[in-house]
Amino acid sequence: MLNKLTILFKKIIAKFSLLKILLLYWGQVIRAAWGFCKQILVEYKITFVFITTYATSGFGQPLNLPTKEVDRLKLKLTVFAEDTNSVINLWRLARYHTMTEPRQAVLYATKSITLARKLNYTYGELVSLQALSFVSTITGDWQNGMQTAYEGLQISQAKYPQLEIVFYNLIALVYEKQQDSKQRLEWLLKAYHHPEINLLPNNGKWLIYHNLGEVYENLDVLDSAMYFARIIDANCRELNIPIEVSYANAIMGRVEKKRKNFAQALQYLKFAMNFSNKFGNPFLESEQAVDLAGVFHTTNQPDSAVFYAERALNGGKKFKNLVLTASAAKLLAQIYEHLNPSKAITYLKILNAANDSLYTATRIIQTQNVVNAIQQRERDLKEAKKDYDNSIRQNALIGFLVFLGFLSLVLIRNNRLKQKGNAILKDKNREISLQKDEIEKTIEQKQILLSELQHRVKNNLQYVISILEIQKESVNHSNIDELVKSNQNRIHSIALLHKKLNVSESVNDVNLKRYITDLSELVKDSLDNKLKNVSLFITCEIEILSIKKALPLGLIIVELVSNSMKHAFKNQTNGIINIEITHDENSKNNCLHYIDNGEGFDFINVETKGLGVEIIKGLIDQLSGKVETQRRKGFELKIYF
Repeated sequence: MLNKLTILFKKIIAKFSLLKILLLYWGQVIRAAWGFCKQILVEYKITFVFITTYATSGFGQPLNLPTKEVDRLKLKLTVFAEDTNSVINLWRLARYHTMTEPRQAVLYATKSITLARKLNYTYGELVSLQALSFVSTITGDWQNGMQTAYEGLQISQAKYPQLEIVFYNLIALVYEKQQDSKQRLEWLLKAYHHPEINLLPNNGKWLIYHNLGEVYENLDVLDSAMYFARIIDANCRELNIPIEVSYANAIMGRVEKKRKNFAQALQYLKFAMNFSNKFGNPFLESEQAVDLAGVFHTTNQPDSAVFYAERALNGGKKFKNLVLTASAAKLLAQIYEHLNPSKAITYLKILNAANDSLYTATRIIQTQNVVNAIQQRERDLKEAKKDYDNSIRQNALIGFLVFLGFLSLVLIRNNRLKQKGNAILKDKNREISLQKDEIEKTIEQKQILLSELQHRVKNNLQYVISILEIQKESVNHSNIDELVKSNQNRIHSIALLHKKLNVSESVNDVNLKRYITDLSELVKDSLDNKLKNVSLFITCEIEILSIKKALPLGLIIVELVSNSMKHAFKNQTNGIINIEITHDENSKNNCLHYIDNGEGFDFINVETKGLGVEIIKGLIDQLSGKVETQRRKGFELKIYF
């Protein structure tokens, strides 16, 4: 029946050619209209995808995507032209790689920003700035995180005021990582009081609320922290936003821990973890395991503390979250400090490795950004040359058609312009090559400095081991506190030395005055007796000294100040210690002049030889120093080196 109707319809069309022409004309009209509508739908879809994914994304936090979807997005970037869809795809890939491959996330976000600006696609530029700021901040590149957040804030203030809240939150995130809770609170309150906050779709408002709960908890304003957590818990249960319910209970658990309501704290934190697990958020579950382990450790439940701390550590490794890895390893080291010191050392190594990796990752990202900028400049130069060549061809054609008589003049002029352009390109390429060489030289120099620093640390640790080995034979219960305090001061001396190193160009130079001042005061304070009034005076004419000389000199001062504080003022209430370090231009020698007004003793022929005196003499030999001492009231020693 259908076939017969079709044949009949074709016969009618054949007979009425005018009708056929009209139908063909209207078919073209309909196709054109459909194409226009389709284009509008595509543009609307891009904006809709951006707004909906943005609204539910947690202001730039990692995006969970199936592996097939990630592969599909990467394939699209190689096939499709540079358009707004490519901006969104780059942005989604950046957010997907935020936690697992932060360097790759930075590359995708940077490309997305560049393309969005090229297309004048402001929404795409904003969301890409958001993603770049977030990944930069959590990987330790706080300068870039703050810079991109401010750029986004300025653009949103000019064109999209409703998105200011997003960048307020990102600026607050930078201060969170820097542990500056007061500045973080200031920016979060700007978001909280923003007139558009109640118009944020889905979980946008509650993200600001839970950040406020966290910062008040960090500032120990516990009532305010609990207020926001309870609001989030009540509303997000009703709105079915599980991640915010989990955050709220975690905040309440930490607050109750600070209030020492440990049973209530455990209840809240267990609920938060169960909620994260139930709704398939292992990343958040791993972070909350650290808080739960901390409560168990505080309540002296080591088995449970170890279980959850190791769970957090595994999560940190799985998600490449170095901050979580460091927190879990630190807690495990504290738990095992007395139970199993060897395990504690293992976790301390993990902690140090995580911190080192975070530092190194940040520097790699910064270096990669410089390289990316150079490569982008090269691409821009090629694009400029291409546009320039096209312009020459167009001008030549127009000149040929309009000014045929001046053809020779135009060709000569264009040839000169082209030569000038090539000269500019050569200069730019030479400049780029010099910049690359400078970067490689800087990286090589930093590697040499790091190697030298590690060598110094190894030698200093060997020194500590040697002293402990010497003291091992003389340890008893009566002098254990004194030995521990003395070794603490010696180790502080080495640690302070490395802190004062001038690492801008080398690891061999020390600011001697600051080092000696801080070191002497540290030793004096550690042994200070409130019943004694001991004054310390320090004069140092030498500004910079090599670490090879500064270390034994600092250790000599540690032993001398320790000896004075412990023995010199036993029979007097007021004491004076004077330390002078000078340089004689004639002899080219330095001099350490040490004086106290205590009981004094004969340094050369001391009757009771303690470890401190032996250490001083050994260190003087290490300096190839000469000694002068006088036996008057008090103690006086000069060491020339």
